[in-house]
Amino acid sequence: MLAKEADELKTLLNLFEQAEVKIKNVEQITSEGVLIPSINQLRYAGHHIVRSLLSDDKKELQAERSSAINHVKRAIYDIDEALLIYYIDSAVNFKEKYNDSGFTTEIIDNYPEKLVRLDEANTSIQQLRKDDNNYQDRQQFYQQLDPYLKKLSEIVAIFEQSAPLIANKEQKKCNQDLKSKRRFIVKIVVTIVLGSIGIIAALK
Repeated sequence: MLAKEADELKTLLNLFEQAEVKIKNVEQITSEGVLIPSINQLRYAGHHIVRSLLSDDKKELQAERSSAINHVKRAIYDIDEALLIYYIDSAVNFKEKYNDSGFTTEIIDNYPEKLVRLDEANTSIQQLRKDDNNYQDRQQFYQQLDPYLKKLSEIVAIFEQSAPLIANKEQKKCNQDLKSKRRFIVKIVVTIVLGSIGIIAALK
């Protein structure tokens, strides 16, 4: 086997291993099961690998391996994209649900600071997307995106851990408010009844 062919196969193996780790990671984080677009890209890569093994033409073999490498790279990009969308959607959903809750700042330390970090990460990501070079070179884009994904993951992890605690406190407050309202209504009813009895007694 030529050195170039060995390098290509090593590259393929390395990319497949990266994709496998990333897919498992995303599935654990999002609990959304199989990432169909990424799996499809890996299927296409496998198809090209088989075609390369069956080819006797060096140029065709080279082209098939290159196609396989590109498909595995696309699988990795799709995984990162899915994770990015998940983090952004999770953060937005949390803000919509708990941003106005009085318990949010009680449960989450430095909540306003985390919102600032979240906005900074989103702004940086949008700037990366607008860069024409990044648009044309997805590998470059996702390499630059990686630190922002880590920031988002940290913030979203805190939000996800805090959400049930905030919801629990809100439910307790709601229950307490309901009890207080019932007591108030009972007091009013009792007052009215006693007052009515007093009036009736006075009329007699």
